[in-house]
Amino acid sequence: MIEPLSIPDIAIDDIAVGDIVIDDDQDLGYRRSGPLQERFLAASETLVRSDGWPNPSNNDERELMADLALEGGGVKGIGLVGAVLVLSEAGYSFRGVAGTSAGAIAAALVAALSKQPKGSMAKLREYLGSLDFARFMPEGKIHEFLDHHGGEAGTLVADAAILATRMGLYPGGYLHEWLSPILQSDLGVTTFGDLELTEADDPEINSLPPGHNYRLLVHTSDITRGQLVHLPWDYPLYGFDKPGGQDVIHAVRASMSIPFFFEPVTFTAKAADVTVPTPGGGTIEQHYDSGTVTWVDGGMLRNFPINAFDRVDGEPARWPTIGVKLSSLQTQFPGTRACESTLAEGVRCLRTMMNEWDSYAVDEATAARTIFVDNGGLTATDFDLTQDQQDMLFLNGVRSATQFVIEMAKVEGVPRTAMQAESLMRARRGTSSPGAT
Repeated sequence: MIEPLSIPDIAIDDIAVGDIVIDDDQDLGYRRSGPLQERFLAASETLVRSDGWPNPSNNDERELMADLALEGGGVKGIGLVGAVLVLSEAGYSFRGVAGTSAGAIAAALVAALSKQPKGSMAKLREYLGSLDFARFMPEGKIHEFLDHHGGEAGTLVADAAILATRMGLYPGGYLHEWLSPILQSDLGVTTFGDLELTEADDPEINSLPPGHNYRLLVHTSDITRGQLVHLPWDYPLYGFDKPGGQDVIHAVRASMSIPFFFEPVTFTAKAADVTVPTPGGGTIEQHYDSGTVTWVDGGMLRNFPINAFDRVDGEPARWPTIGVKLSSLQTQFPGTRACESTLAEGVRCLRTMMNEWDSYAVDEATAARTIFVDNGGLTATDFDLTQDQQDMLFLNGVRSATQFVIEMAKVEGVPRTAMQAESLMRARRGTSSPGAT
């Protein structure tokens, strides 16, 4: 290993609120205190030297490269932006970006910006900052159906009446209105084909499974077929053998369709014959008849796609996957009351799914390569966020990612395998030393 630069010890509690502040005069929208900025720059330089990928297309010059996994979390997605901007500031480029729900929105923008000249990632905060959350709710704030805590059916009558005539409280059409001019006009991205990876982007593009050569991966849940859907990878399952021709915003809209809250997306499938692997190493043929399916929020089945880009060919990873997770570490739990109706039971089932998104606890192999962003106690459907709340989430992302970069420099790189990650977590607990492979 290359000897790292000297980086002063810094614990998470050492990064005080005042050490990182909003500063719209800065390209990235934030500013660190002088000493913290020095620590961050030293850490970034160490990571390039010790963990950089020797790019064969650039005379083996070392570059920081990573795949990125962005967790869903509704309006809390602005916290993802702060973390991504810090990684970009440290020098990271992103080969592949996977996201679910709000993470899919951010992932689409990050993937599109990754095609642009270096430094373009700074526009991410500007783009997300232009999103008017309140416009997702044209009828006003009537989502007590999801946020209600008591459980009595009588308090849910108004929302239930709306759901008797349509499949969601809100149509969700504002997403296309907002995202279309950004992706299509500003960034030149309409279909997944605009985000296709080539050998110029990745000289070892053949290391990817067939059909996986795209910068963006979006998760949605097919509640008709009862399965997780990876877009654009899984379009052949629906009779579309050329995934590159499919619309990016349509996929993102499906991924963010929180059940009951937003109307789901209906997709028309063609007849399809596909070959799928079996556990024993063989394959089987499957046939799907044509028809229509309903797609809802991918967070129902996989809200944090941290393993999306793990290699399947047995070769070592050339760079890490870094996850960004919106989390809450709850320490106080109020008294509870059991459900009192079938309707309340359904609501609680949905809220349980959404609360699990915010769980701080993950396995060691995931935790060691994940940036945990404090969600400030906000829920996924708090669409009436104030500017102060948005700034809080953004700075929480900046603060957590700054800490992550400094910590990863001390161990000379982000873990790339489960064994490395588990070794690092044991070292943090003082039971072993990092670096095992």
